[in-house]
Amino acid sequence: MRIIVKFMKVVLLKDVKGLGQIGDIKNVAAGYAGNFLLPQKLVRLATDDSVKEVEQDRVRQAKVAEKELVDTEKLASSLNSQVVKIVGKVNESGTLYAAVTSAKIASELKQRGFDVKKNQVMLPEPIKEEGEYPVTISLDHGLEAEITVIINE
Repeated sequence: MRIIVKFMKVVLLKDVKGLGQIGDIKNVAAGYAGNFLLPQKLVRLATDDSVKEVEQDRVRQAKVAEKELVDTEKLASSLNSQVVKIVGKVNESGTLYAAVTSAKIASELKQRGFDVKKNQVMLPEPIKEEGEYPVTISLDHGLEAEITVIINE
């Protein structure tokens, strides 16, 4: 008597387009698993131990994500209403010789102890004139903070 296995239960080790994301437990055709997924090291067989390990990883990742969210919320609340003053030289027509970019604003915030990257500073275009400008800082988890940038000579 020969036993034919049609489906296998597997744990995804990487995201697989059309199948699922890392850590998902899926039933797949035995041929698909044996000929493609297992040799490519995209999955492993879903044993009791591997399923427990996946659940532990999910719990661990949820705790890390929760801590990151709390940290990001703290950063957003401390960034809100911050005023960044930047001194720049201005020509006769009131235009700055060197435009203020998102990199410059991020650098000023870093000097104050805020961990902000230049791509998080939402500046539609570099600031080229003296004045007061509201600038949005886009943080992880969809959070935003609003700062004021004052440029003067």
